[in-house]
Amino acid sequence: MSMTSIILLALLAQTTPPSQSGQDKAKAKALLSEGASLYERGDYTGALEKFHAAYGAYSSAKIWFNIGQADRDLGRPLDALEAFQKFLDGASDALPEDREDAKASVAEIQKRLGQLIIECETAGAEISVDGRPIGLAPRARPIWVMPGAHQVLATQNGTPLAVETANVSVGGSATVVLKAAPAAASAPPPAMSPVLASPGEATPAAAAPPVTTVDAPPPPESNRGRWLGRKWTWIAGGSAVIFLGTAAIVGGLAQSRFSDLKKSCGKDSVEGLGCDQGDIDSLQMRMTTANVFWGLAGAAAVTAGILFFVEGHPVEVVPMVGESKGALARMNF
Repeated sequence: MSMTSIILLALLAQTTPPSQSGQDKAKAKALLSEGASLYERGDYTGALEKFHAAYGAYSSAKIWFNIGQADRDLGRPLDALEAFQKFLDGASDALPEDREDAKASVAEIQKRLGQLIIECETAGAEISVDGRPIGLAPRARPIWVMPGAHQVLATQNGTPLAVETANVSVGGSATVVLKAAPAAASAPPPAMSPVLASPGEATPAAAAPPVTTVDAPPPPESNRGRWLGRKWTWIAGGSAVIFLGTAAIVGGLAQSRFSDLKKSCGKDSVEGLGCDQGDIDSLQMRMTTANVFWGLAGAAAVTAGILFFVEGHPVEVVPMVGESKGALARMNF
């Protein structure tokens, strides 16, 4: 049986409520027929509008079945779940196959949702989830929600009482306990108005206002940026001294080895006949090592000199071309 025939038969089988006329029922049937045609063509948004209009004209709980189908196919599981539940609660005389279809849809939707159990100590407080009102406290049933974080708010007469956040997983549940915040501390008494003394009476002295003490900021450490704050300058200078001492020691050892080889070989140069190649290589290694440390000592000394004038002073990069601080710029100290 098509959905169009289900809608029409359901309405024909239902007695008209005393507050609604046969004309309202006919209008609802026409709107449902239009919505069914839109639904079959895949226009779920247009169909949903027609179904809601039909319910507004004729408030039959059976129409929630159609609303639930449209919401489900539009990817609105919470709205669809609510509509199907209203259909099951209010349309006990609906066709058995429609009720079974609604129950199956409810079970399928609930597999993709989670539940919020809301406990509020203030009876009658308005409860909202993510800004959407869900009714008054206390809540007898859990609230079905999409997986993720949700904000639960309790208000009374427009005044917020409590707010909590809960994370809900697929197929899981979370309990939110809303406790009213303690009343704010009473405001301090207003300042007393000036009192005019009667003739011959002394004017009462006004109470001195409370004095708030503020610690003065520490004096600027002018010397720190020049001597104590030059950490990297001292590191570079110390490195230069270490490299210099190492170069002197290694150079001295090389010179001593050269003198020994000169005596044993009997020549002014160790390169030639009479000197072992291993001795020559050892001497050259010492000379190369000494030269490396001499170079490192020089580089460290230059670095220390540069840092002495740079460290401890603010550095500003001023672009010389355009507005971007690129390669073509100058540095001000």
